Amino acid sequence: MDNQPPVQFDEGMLDVGDGHSIYWRAQGPRDAPVMLVVHGGPGGAMNVKWAEVLEQGKWRVVFFDQRGCGKSTPFGKLEHNGIAALVGDMEKLRVALDIGQWAIFGGSWGTTLGLAYGVAHPERCTGFLLRGVFLARREDIDWFLWDVRRVFPEAHRAFLDAIEAACGKRPANAQEILHLTEAPLARFDEAGTRLARAWTQYETTLSVVNKPPKEPAEEEKRPSAEANAAAISMALLERHYMANELPPPPLLPLVARIAHLPCRIVHGRFDMVCPADQALELAARWPGAQLTVADAAGHWTFEPGNLAALRSGAAALGEAIAQASAAA
Repeated sequence: MDNQPPVQFDEGMLDVGDGHSIYWRAQGPRDAPVMLVVHGGPGGAMNVKWAEVLEQGKWRVVFFDQRGCGKSTPFGKLEHNGIAALVGDMEKLRVALDIGQWAIFGGSWGTTLGLAYGVAHPERCTGFLLRGVFLARREDIDWFLWDVRRVFPEAHRAFLDAIEAACGKRPANAQEILHLTEAPLARFDEAGTRLARAWTQYETTLSVVNKPPKEPAEEEKRPSAEANAAAISMALLERHYMANELPPPPLLPLVARIAHLPCRIVHGRFDMVCPADQALELAARWPGAQLTVADAAGHWTFEPGNLAALRSGAAALGEAIAQASAAA
């Protein structure tokens, strides 16, 4: 039996303007170095289990839900929801919580947003822990939406089946996926929810190499309202960003602004959502970065190989930040 005491945390809502408020949560010693956790998606939500990667008591961990998802309000709002706005929200949160500097821990889309924040505010960052690098270039988006069908033909076929069922036309390329899914996902009705679940199931299938065990009756369970909402926000916002916000101005040429900071990169060898060449290209631009490619691991944070590499990477990052602070 787990007799661990409940985690003590602070939480709140921060009005960031444009009709949006973001939910945040902070836990850990108030005098410890701060780690900001940037969740994936777009359209995901914070996962407090990410704190298990970090050594307890050594970090003040700050989570937040990005605009339009999780506990942030209003749910699913696409207006004033873009990269510049999210980077601005992160800086507003830092100021509101009276934090001088923090490290960035991002996964997948969280690496994109974390890097975008870092190059915009390098003086506010102490280091980076990045898992499943997503550079958000056109070829990276096309891989996820279309080219990966060469590895997962069944999953891709089922994804296209769901799109055709929702809108009456079958996509012939990545751009048509983005075009045809816009209207049904925006309706928030039963058909749109089915499509959103198909979108997230497709992504989940691509994400995991070592699947966790399922409960015997899990396949028969009816999706909860919470699960449906999570699927809707993920599909709705991923489509919105891929269609309207991505690719951003190229990130790689801007890495020089943060290349003096310590960085630990973890990437699954068999990541089918974000192929590993993206991590290698980022590491090549960041001479001080240390890259670990976890064999027999995919995109999911909690695959054993990724988890082990993240834990050692977080410990090494903490030591590097402490040494830099002592030398300053």
